[in-house]
Amino acid sequence: MQRESKPQPRLGLLLGAIAAVAFSTRLLPLLVSGTLGGFRGYDDGVHYASAVHLIAGSLPYRDFVFVHPPGIALLLAPFALLGHLVSDTAGISAARIVFVLVGTLNAVLVGVLLKKWGYPAVIAGSGLYALWSVATIAERSIMLSPLLNACVLAALLALRSGGRIVPRRAVTLAAVFLGLALCFKLWAVLPIGVIGVMVAVRFGPRLLLRFTVVGALVCTVIMGPFFVMAPGAMFTDVILAQLVRTDGASRGLMYRLRDFVGADAPAALIFTIAALGVLCIVTTIYAGAARRRRLRDWGDEVWWAFLAIVISVALLTSDSFFDHYPNFVAPQLALCLGVAVGSGVALCARREQERRQLSRRRVTVPVAAAVAGAVLLAPVGVRGFVLEPQPLPHVSDAAMAAAAAPYACVFTAYSYMGVVSDSLSRSMQHGCGSIVDVFGMRLVQELPADVFGAVLPSLSAADLQVSQLKIAQAAAVQEPYLYYGMSAAAITELTSNFVLSSSSGTFQIWVRK
Repeated sequence: MQRESKPQPRLGLLLGAIAAVAFSTRLLPLLVSGTLGGFRGYDDGVHYASAVHLIAGSLPYRDFVFVHPPGIALLLAPFALLGHLVSDTAGISAARIVFVLVGTLNAVLVGVLLKKWGYPAVIAGSGLYALWSVATIAERSIMLSPLLNACVLAALLALRSGGRIVPRRAVTLAAVFLGLALCFKLWAVLPIGVIGVMVAVRFGPRLLLRFTVVGALVCTVIMGPFFVMAPGAMFTDVILAQLVRTDGASRGLMYRLRDFVGADAPAALIFTIAALGVLCIVTTIYAGAARRRRLRDWGDEVWWAFLAIVISVALLTSDSFFDHYPNFVAPQLALCLGVAVGSGVALCARREQERRQLSRRRVTVPVAAAVAGAVLLAPVGVRGFVLEPQPLPHVSDAAMAAAAAPYACVFTAYSYMGVVSDSLSRSMQHGCGSIVDVFGMRLVQELPADVFGAVLPSLSAADLQVSQLKIAQAAAVQEPYLYYGMSAAAITELTSNFVLSSSSGTFQIWVRK
């Protein structure tokens, strides 16, 4: 079923058009809503704040709890420096534009991997990724999964069959990309495992050893210095805290499948789409393995499908799950859709060829595929332009920033409040930064101290909030306070020694009496 013909002409133009669509889908909602430099979710603020702390000399694990590898803090350091020199609004806006570009790159890489399957496959797979809300939800913010996707897709591109890169160099490049992926998020162990098996099957134990050593070396260079400075704390934050997470255990199968689809549709429609997704994965396996008896001869498509299966199963069964998690498997699902569509069009083309309609086939197949793809992707595109998470209602970033501007030391309950009030970098410059990740710190402090050698923070989140409030000149908080990260003791400290100065929506600026 696989098409072995040369790539069709003008494919670069098609990929350019898809890139433009992907870029627009991700950036325009931020510009229209005025949220490019404002609120984009909890994790987004945490990742930026980790870089703000890093350039101020406050190191993850040693000085503050951070439940992910340090890659994101290092990557965002230049943007945090821009925030230090200009404003947090400028720093985080620039960072989000880069992540929009990363999402655009991911859409293009999906298309490049599908190009041997022709226009229909590229339109279906790359076009879906460009428009799909499952992709855009994470690629408008500073999230980890877009970086993982870029690294995995780059590794697959390096290892693709028929590529011009010699095996030894291809394996080295793939190992570098996947080593980088692991420096951003531990979920990278899933594609590393699948692609490691792929390397072993195709190239043998020697290149598998190279794959392992190079990947480990990349991780050691990037993460090693942080581990040396705080080995116990880093192990506790990055490994143990993730192992005990249960913040998604209550989210059932239907809840997760809706996030996989990217829409709150009726259950019957969700299951139908899920069944079609499974069919695409099965078709992809058949397309890459049919009539190939030796495992080493399996096509790239088989490994794409295996990645889709492994990651999907992990996401559907994990005790930790949020609405942006399916972004991690979106490229593999898009690849499988592309292969399935390409296979179907190739089958129809062969039947048409048997009827001796070659001249018409050359025109009708690409045109019909483009029209059908546009019709099918239109509703996906409409949904893809919906901004998630939604902008904060009735909150003016400018008003918050203006109210906080006179104060050098501003306490914030959550990191994203420091972004909205444009006070995060300014406070760090004056030695009074707030907690980077309140939820992560609470997750770590709830670990049993005698289990696996856990190293717990010297102060609890509640005690640290109180100590930070005691030296703050102002506070940027969100009501109701207990829901938005503040402990009871911190609320008492706030209401006893500060007075409400201004508010915007649910956001408030309090100043010391």
